[in-house]
Amino acid sequence: MMQAVRLARVSDQIGDSLSASLGPVEYGYYIVLFYTVLGPALGLILAGGIGSGFLMIPVVGLCFIALGPASLKVLQTALIPLACGASYLFIQLALHDESTYAMYVYQFGPWLFSLIIVQALCKYRPDFLHRFAWFTLLIGLAMLPYMSFGQAGGYERVGLDRSVAYANPNALAGYFGFCFLYLVVKGYIESRMAYRLAAWLMAAVALFLVTLTVSRGALVAVAVSLLVASRKLLKVGVLPLLLLTGFLLGIMATGVFDQAIDAYTRRAGEETGRLKIWPLALEKFLNSPMIGVGASRAGVWTSPDKYQTPHNSFLLFAVASGVIPLALFCAYCFRSGMAALRANMANRDSAFHLPLVTYTVLVTSAGNMDFMAPWAVVSLAMPLAAVSRAESEREGQHGF
Repeated sequence: MMQAVRLARVSDQIGDSLSASLGPVEYGYYIVLFYTVLGPALGLILAGGIGSGFLMIPVVGLCFIALGPASLKVLQTALIPLACGASYLFIQLALHDESTYAMYVYQFGPWLFSLIIVQALCKYRPDFLHRFAWFTLLIGLAMLPYMSFGQAGGYERVGLDRSVAYANPNALAGYFGFCFLYLVVKGYIESRMAYRLAAWLMAAVALFLVTLTVSRGALVAVAVSLLVASRKLLKVGVLPLLLLTGFLLGIMATGVFDQAIDAYTRRAGEETGRLKIWPLALEKFLNSPMIGVGASRAGVWTSPDKYQTPHNSFLLFAVASGVIPLALFCAYCFRSGMAALRANMANRDSAFHLPLVTYTVLVTSAGNMDFMAPWAVVSLAMPLAAVSRAESEREGQHGF
């Protein structure tokens, strides 16, 4: 018994040491994200136009130095998505002779680096999810001056200046949908009423921004994820749910969402082309299931003058690189989902895991590269880190 206690103390000391060592890694990660999102718009372009992929290299190097022998455990936890990205790049570069800087190729480098960094921070930096979420919200507020309205199909929708990341309305909706979902769950589990109402007020603002984009995929993903969240949130109590319902109904009664409701009503029957794209993309995959057709040929001609990409990450993997990266990507999402289901209520962050994984998978199903967004990487990494951390603690208790 005494030996188990001593091992647990040693494990805690190691964890505290790693947490402190990874502090500069976390701050470096935030700097890279800020530069990626707002750098071009603010004129903060480094010499030679260095992109986020190159800036990730020193951060991931610092991460390995800080982790030391624990690097192997982090790589093991992130093995499936790392294998997915590596196999995808190998197929594109070696078998399809795609350019390193081609669309749907270059982005995989920064993504692979971010997988390692985020997995380490999720595992060894307590409360990383909360700091990341507030950082994401602050960056989102900093993007607001770059918003502009555009006409589409008889309704207005918000987008961003092209110099800012998330310029596409659907990407912007996915961004603020994550903020909304986090703030709703945060407010629900918060015991202090003032903090709860503040979180929900900010959640209402984030939801309003989602509706301004008139993105159907993000809104459906938010609704489904809230239903999934109720599985664990109801265990906290029914009163917060009644308060949340009353709060949202009160906000809607003010008429703030009337314009958004009208825009969604106009767009309800609009055909985006996905029902035409997906069968054609699936046919392309079936014609070359082993290695796909290459990233530059992943789209389909839906008409003689209209070339469209799959708008679905699973189909993009299938068409561009074949069955191996696709299977690994599916395994990545499935494993994160299973880890979220296994999350213990004793873990204070467990209430966030399943709704955020659900939201990420649903948004990913309606876009090409949304799984690479930092909020998506964190959402899928958190439950895996929680399970890995719990297994390490059990091993420590048993003297392994």
